[in-house]
Amino acid sequence: MDFGIMFFSSSEDSLSGNIYDLIKKSAIYGDKNNFSSVWIPERHFTEFGGIYSNPAIVHAALAGITNKIRLNSGSVVMALHDPIRVAEEWAMVDNLSNGRVGLSVASGWNPNDFAFFPENYKNKHKVMYEGITVVKKLWRGESIERLSGNGKKVPIRIYPSIVQKEIPFYITVSGNSDGFKNAGKLGFNILTSLLDQTVEDLAEKIKIYRKARSENGFDPQTGKVSLMLHTFIGPDDVTIKEEARVPYCNFLKRNKKIFEGMAYNRGSDFSLNDLSEEDLDEFLDFLYERFANTKGLIGSPESCIDMVRKTKEAGVDEIACLLDFGPKSDRILENLKYLNELKKSCMDLVVLSH
Repeated sequence: MDFGIMFFSSSEDSLSGNIYDLIKKSAIYGDKNNFSSVWIPERHFTEFGGIYSNPAIVHAALAGITNKIRLNSGSVVMALHDPIRVAEEWAMVDNLSNGRVGLSVASGWNPNDFAFFPENYKNKHKVMYEGITVVKKLWRGESIERLSGNGKKVPIRIYPSIVQKEIPFYITVSGNSDGFKNAGKLGFNILTSLLDQTVEDLAEKIKIYRKARSENGFDPQTGKVSLMLHTFIGPDDVTIKEEARVPYCNFLKRNKKIFEGMAYNRGSDFSLNDLSEEDLDEFLDFLYERFANTKGLIGSPESCIDMVRKTKEAGVDEIACLLDFGPKSDRILENLKYLNELKKSCMDLVVLSH
């Protein structure tokens, strides 16, 4: 099992001082301790998470302070961009990192994000796949035709060329089986989470993914499945779970629009504002218990091994450890050594299982 590190929300204290310190220090630690990847998201117009408005820029900075760790987007929302610009930016980062870039692409779900291209929201999945096709074509060194400023159609080719023969592509999928199937049909890797599925559900969808790869001429075993898990690990299981509880619940309170945007994307008008303060606290406490015990790596290294084993058995190849869901930056950095301890223990488990 590979272990990467992921960012998504920004911890409470990252809004003052050097707001990117946690990312840089975590990336350096991961690079030195053989973590597989750093995942940076694309988020907009939200206090917690809005520091990740352009993952390419963050990774351009990380490229100069790391040597071997993969630099992955988690994810680029293709429908918010001209795909030519996506191809140019990430070709630059691939060169700056000497060929360590990976690109996970998402369709987007938050209506407010589409202030860039509101016309794309209705057909965001179609726009995403069309954009991927353009990016891959440009990375192959081919030209595409576009309308120039004087109204003439001109061939467009990007520079620089990418360092890698082919940049790894991921599709970011939720609990929708069709997303897994489509990624398999197209030969892409997968980035997913347990936000709206169980490990058992995920295992069945990974089977659908592997089958789709096989049926479309791709080696079913070479496709990589990366799973985001909320992660906060320390020496004592009970203590660390309690330490993470309040920051996690506070983050959810401050990010009500995440729930509402996801609900809207699924055809629901659910709003946390419909709950009283007491009911809201009770609901968020329930969510935390569920995540901490069945959908995350929160606790001691020993208590988290079983979760790693379950995800490995489900067919997951890499865990993308989401670090900044609420705990303070200094505590996240202090506890990276315990995450590294878990990583080493799970490497031994894999060897023993064979």
